[in-house]
Amino acid sequence: MKKIKYLAFAIVIVLLSIYLYKSFIYYLIPFNPIKEYSSESDVDFHITKNLPNGEGVNAKCHDTKTCGLVLEYLSGLKLIPLKDKAAQEMINYENATYFNGMLKFNESEMIFISDIFIDTPNVLRISSSITGFKDGYYEIEDSTFDYNYIYDLIGDTK
Repeated sequence: MKKIKYLAFAIVIVLLSIYLYKSFIYYLIPFNPIKEYSSESDVDFHITKNLPNGEGVNAKCHDTKTCGLVLEYLSGLKLIPLKDKAAQEMINYENATYFNGMLKFNESEMIFISDIFIDTPNVLRISSSITGFKDGYYEIEDSTFDYNYIYDLIGDTK
């Protein structure tokens, strides 16, 4: 009978630990999901500046060296995961200019960087078509997203 009590107590402790990690501790640990792909060599990069009137300004990069610099910049960002509700409260959607980007590694592996608003350039959404990728909103720690740097890099290739 004591073994059953100890087993039940251990199961409760394990379940409570998993809940605490997923609900609180995970959001305190810096994590950049793009960093795993920073060594990729065959990369394309697309970025779109979406204006409030519904128009978009596109920029593309297929140059290996320039795309490598963009990938290096994105993988070097110090990101902290955010809960979706907290991110939604930080972002102002009304009449805002925002950026969407896409890293394309091959025909089927893509990482999407979206919801980078000019008003809140320290919050972004990262998602992917790659199985097991940790999708979600992230906050850039100690800086903001430097979209001018990205456009300058891409502009040098044309």
